[in-house]
Amino acid sequence: MQILKVENLRKIFDGEVILDDVSLEINKGEVIAVIGPSGSGKSTLLRCLTLLERVELGKISVAGDTMVETINGKPHYAPEETLRKIRLKLGMVFQNFNLFPHFSVLQNITEAPVHVAGMSYETAKANALELLEKVGLTDKAESYPYQLSGGQSQRVAIARAMAMKPEVLFFDEPTSALDPELTGEVLKVIRALAAEHMTMMVVTHEMAFARDVADRVIFMDNGRIIESGTPEAIFVHPANVRTQTFLQRYSDSV
Repeated sequence: MQILKVENLRKIFDGEVILDDVSLEINKGEVIAVIGPSGSGKSTLLRCLTLLERVELGKISVAGDTMVETINGKPHYAPEETLRKIRLKLGMVFQNFNLFPHFSVLQNITEAPVHVAGMSYETAKANALELLEKVGLTDKAESYPYQLSGGQSQRVAIARAMAMKPEVLFFDEPTSALDPELTGEVLKVIRALAAEHMTMMVVTHEMAFARDVADRVIFMDNGRIIESGTPEAIFVHPANVRTQTFLQRYSDSV
């Protein structure tokens, strides 16, 4: 079942083309890893898919609802009521956690379900405690972000995104802000979600993780999708010379 479809996406910043004719599809339960050099448009793609940025051209559909489509050469976004419905289907985990510093861990996780989704606090709290158990942080419910390590903060951020029960979960380089020894605990949580068939799109520089966990790998460069395929196709038998050159730098890690 197709859950997200992107057609001919184009994004321009200050006259520079950041995304150029990007098209892709994500099926329910699929894990997509997006790799490529810095500045290739990976994070911008995620921001466009989650309504944090607006596009110049293209079409995006989420679970049958059209977010934006091009009409007479211009982008037309759906009415705000439809966009709100779409936003509730999408979860985002940021590189730098973006936790509310003045909220406890429990408050960080229950805030959106209560005030955005209209969930009762009792239900939101019960769900939050289940999610904290899943990410191994039950004992941190009353802690504040400044009391957490980077790895713990990112696991709370994952729990917060999951609390809204999204249909697709996006990760923007979730381990790049972490010390190497903390990376493993975050990747372990993402691996567990993949095992539960959570639909995910992960922008990452962790090549071994992408190879082992993803159902499909997308390689981007200069705002375009250069190559897409199974992990074996991309990491073992890349067809494009640019993909081959990029992966040579990571040959020891994959």
